[in-house]
Amino acid sequence: FNTAGALGHLFDLVRAINQAKDAGVDQATLRLAQDTLRQLTGVLGLRLERPLEISTDIHPFVDLLVKVRWSLREEKLWNLSDMVRDRLAQLGVVLEDSKEGTTWRWKPDKGSREEGIGDKG
Repeated sequence: FNTAGALGHLFDLVRAINQAKDAGVDQATLRLAQDTLRQLTGVLGLRLERPLEISTDIHPFVDLLVKVRWSLREEKLWNLSDMVRDRLAQLGVVLEDSKEGTTWRWKPDKGSREEGIGDKG
């Protein structure tokens, strides 16, 4: 079985589908060609799927970790609290603790300069 040749033909089919789309070929014909492409890629064990639209806004996740860390500190679980802080630091997040809670910001060379605020709970 010539896998490299098969992949080459699949790329040719993709190119033809894209050219047909650009030329204004009707959706039914395009759908048929795309279904054929999916069937042929399946023979090679490949699956064509639409990429998931994923939000790149990680601020809510950092806020959540800051809140979890604050709870760990309240429970005096210092090792776990330090682990969260250290791992966030490795990812470029600087934590600043105060009596009111913890704030965070990106290290100057990492990500944006936007800040997030974590609270006690």
